[in-house]
Amino acid sequence: IIRKAIEEDDKSESQKDDDILILNKLVKDDGTIDILENQFLKKDEVKEILNQKISEIFKDHFDEWLDKNIPNYLDKYFKKK
Repeated sequence: IIRKAIEEDDKSESQKDDDILILNKLVKDDGTIDILENQFLKKDEVKEILNQKISEIFKDHFDEWLDKNIPNYLDKYFKKK
């Protein structure tokens, strides 16, 4: 949403609504136009999406870290014993 600059504070609510431009169309490379729908996510849906992404990233990076560092830690552990 892009709001037109409101210079006067005494405008009524209906006048303020006239100053709003909602951009809900997407022009694709081939020239076709798609209308974007408002998608509101619930708090639980946002949490689930974030948990999935965090789990994916953590799993990838943790596995990589383990593969890289576990041999060093095991060598140090067994050398001390």
